[in-house]
Amino acid sequence: MRPRAPLSAQGAMVELLSRRGYSRAQLCRKLQDKGYASTEIAEALDKAQSEGWINDLEYARSLTRSRVQSGYGPAYIRQYLIGKGISNEIAQDLMNDDQWDWWQAIERAFAKKYHAVPDDFKQKHRCQAYLYRRGFNSSIIREWLDSLT
Repeated sequence: MRPRAPLSAQGAMVELLSRRGYSRAQLCRKLQDKGYASTEIAEALDKAQSEGWINDLEYARSLTRSRVQSGYGPAYIRQYLIGKGISNEIAQDLMNDDQWDWWQAIERAFAKKYHAVPDDFKQKHRCQAYLYRRGFNSSIIREWLDSLT
């Protein structure tokens, strides 16, 4: 079996993108880790962006959709997106987008852990803490819990 010829930065990027989506920042890090020159990486990323192979907004929207369906709130998702190399502006704009049903997300989060409405103070406090850790702010948590009673 013949050894494979070394790939250019663009070839390595295409190979990565054939498996799953990445943000521009993630691809840049991966290509740097593989030892490609900064100029070669920049050229490859610019070409990929101009060809539509990478789109941080669409990638972020896909990640957000997945996390909302898993019962995570806006604070958690925003930090998750930033960790994936999405800019703070794109992450914030997505969290303010009206397409996300935060009410349904908080219901999903609640249903994963609790099977009944908390009836005493201690249980209610634990439930609030859990939902807060899932990324929901205190106002939506209070509003949602008040709607249950």
